[in-house]
Amino acid sequence: MLKPARVITSVVVTAAALSGALLTAQRGTPTNATLAPVAGTWRTAVEDGHPTTTVDGSGASATAPAPAAFSVALAREIADFRAGTISLEFKLISGASDQTAGVVFNHQPNGNYHFARYNTKDGNVAVWKFEGGTRTVLAHGELHEQLALGAWHRLTVTISGTSVVAVANDRLRVAHTLGAPVQGRVGVWTKADSTTAFRRFVVAQ
Repeated sequence: MLKPARVITSVVVTAAALSGALLTAQRGTPTNATLAPVAGTWRTAVEDGHPTTTVDGSGASATAPAPAAFSVALAREIADFRAGTISLEFKLISGASDQTAGVVFNHQPNGNYHFARYNTKDGNVAVWKFEGGTRTVLAHGELHEQLALGAWHRLTVTISGTSVVAVANDRLRVAHTLGAPVQGRVGVWTKADSTTAFRRFVVAQ
């Protein structure tokens, strides 16, 4: 049986700061970093002894126009990720239209970014881009599986040059070649109406 999370603090943010130990910037020795939410309702907690950050989409509209259709939080200390591996653990809790969890990369000052996500609607991993207010799918993984709600899963994104490979639970995989190398910030992503918990976010460059 899952143990209930102990909530430490709860805030609603659009462009505010949220401190936490969710993210680790790994350059030799891992160091604590902080999340800067871009949109969404976020809270921090401790679950099974691990710091956890959850985006709460229970009050969001499933049909909100972009960019309000998505919740995004970025790592403060990682301003220029170009190559390496981003990994996290996620727990799908609920969602009005879908249950989702993703990794943001190549986030630009103008709000454009790429992301790799798992969702229950398609049951696969996919690579997308968000550009000029429009979301476009770049590649869908061929293997489909319904991951359990309320359980922890792992998502890993590896980037080398223009190559992007995303894998969930060492089974669900998608690979894509971008038109240009990435250079920008990294973080986490969900649909606005999804409630998803994240922990153990590690960036290795």
